[in-house]
Amino acid sequence: MKHKRADDEAVSEIVGTILLLGITVSLFSVICGIVLSYPFSPSSPSTNLVGMVEGEYLLIEHRGGKALDLGTKVSLTIGDNMSEIKAVGDYLSNESKEDNLWGIGEWFVYQDSNITGKKVGIAVVDVESDSVILIETFQGSEGC
Repeated sequence: MKHKRADDEAVSEIVGTILLLGITVSLFSVICGIVLSYPFSPSSPSTNLVGMVEGEYLLIEHRGGKALDLGTKVSLTIGDNMSEIKAVGDYLSNESKEDNLWGIGEWFVYQDSNITGKKVGIAVVDVESDSVILIETFQGSEGC
């Protein structure tokens, strides 16, 4: 005659617990894999830019915050004309370009005789974070 042990019923509870634990860990791993696979874009840089129009010059000064890449884009709208996209690095002084960044105290200088007396719209876009840093509209002055 076979003797039944008292703890035979506990084996099924242990197997059930291990299965539930395995399912939970597997499900958690799948969810983590899905969530963490989404690309997160960098936040926009905290930068203080000031723009102005003086005569036939459009000036934008970097007054503080994070230095920007020379590939930062400036979109210009002059009067009713469509926007022109300019790279910051093309309009900085050679001295300002040495560190490959647009930093504090450096000026973006764009000269165009068509801006005199016209409405000028600018938008500065950080390419790295794909975010607008500055957007302003000016009424060009008649001269200095």
